[in-house]
Amino acid sequence: MKKYLLLFALLLGGVYSYGQDLDNIKKMLVLKQYEKARPEIDAFLSNPKNANNPEALYYKAYVYHSLGMLPTKPVAESKTLYIGAFDALQKYAQADPKTPLTTEEKNSTLYNTYYGFYDLGVKTYNEKNLAESFDLFKRALEVHDYIYDKKLPGADGMKFTTHDTDIVWNLAVLANELKNKNEAMVYYKKIADADLKDEKYATAYDELILKYKKEKNAELFAKYVAAAKKYYPIDMPYWENQEIEFALSGLEDEALLNKYEELTKTLPNNYAIFYNYAVEIDKFLNTAEATGKDIEGYKTRMENNFKKALALKSTIEVNLQLANMYYTKSFEIQEKILKIKGTKPAEVKVKNDLNASRKTALQEAIPYAEEAVKQLAALKTYKFTDKTNYKLAIEILANAYKINDNAVKAAEYEAKKAEVDKL
Repeated sequence: MKKYLLLFALLLGGVYSYGQDLDNIKKMLVLKQYEKARPEIDAFLSNPKNANNPEALYYKAYVYHSLGMLPTKPVAESKTLYIGAFDALQKYAQADPKTPLTTEEKNSTLYNTYYGFYDLGVKTYNEKNLAESFDLFKRALEVHDYIYDKKLPGADGMKFTTHDTDIVWNLAVLANELKNKNEAMVYYKKIADADLKDEKYATAYDELILKYKKEKNAELFAKYVAAAKKYYPIDMPYWENQEIEFALSGLEDEALLNKYEELTKTLPNNYAIFYNYAVEIDKFLNTAEATGKDIEGYKTRMENNFKKALALKSTIEVNLQLANMYYTKSFEIQEKILKIKGTKPAEVKVKNDLNASRKTALQEAIPYAEEAVKQLAALKTYKFTDKTNYKLAIEILANAYKINDNAVKAAEYEAKKAEVDKL
């Protein structure tokens, strides 16, 4: 309180240069008669010749901010008073760029106006008045940014940082609760651009990633994905999945496969890349677009990608895919065998070689099918697809052992089919 008494004592020497009205207003301020001073200062400034009077503008700010701080004032009135105080301080700085009055008081009126808005924001939030709380925090941020941009120090050398984290995050949360997506994005971006990495801010990065993914903005998408991967590595599979979806969006046929090939280089430890790449090759080979292409080359690439996925993570799906791939290969070989009708030595040799290849293909299917069966048997509950996969794996094993002359194993897996039906 002493600093304000000192302030007004220093200013009294200039009273008579502006007339009796301003002299009376100053005396009211010294006596803390703010309610009485308010209509007087408003009337003084309403006169066009006084509208830009620096001293009067400063005193208006002081009166309004002092009234706004009174605990008896309703929120709506305090808010109006703080708005008036901030407006008057800005006009004061324009009217007198040297700002001797605010400098003398170490910008206390301005800082207190900031805290006034902030406190009202907290109060209205606790009262569940979210829309009003949002507006009040937004106004507090406006004062903060004004103070920071103008490099205005407070008492005891107080300075605001570039980023008012608490208010910005409050605004992001409130905008989200108010379902104002566009406003929320403004504050999420402020959080992310400030390189904040607390766990609670992960939402900001996620929302920005989804926004720029939808907008197909490659530059900003890459920027926020990189930051998210840096600050939240525990969620790496999710961030990489967003990268994959962004990269593959709208692609099909060979363009899709070529992009997958690129992703295997940039994300060499991502199971989903290799697994889905192989699945997409399989799909491609069953389309008209594959006609005239290097089918065998694509089949080899599919096999290699399934095996790379398996090396990263052994799952039911990848084991079953590999088992089924070799199983399917055995049928393709069988079709070639059935087409050989002749009995000439050369034809017999080809047929024998194909039979050997068929057995080899089924032998290669066995370890993958057995691993799939092992993992399926360990499940606690079974969905329809689990039962279907279980039956397929058993069928592959029963036929593979039968063709490879292992009647005991073939019978074992034939018996398992009935067990699966009971699950």
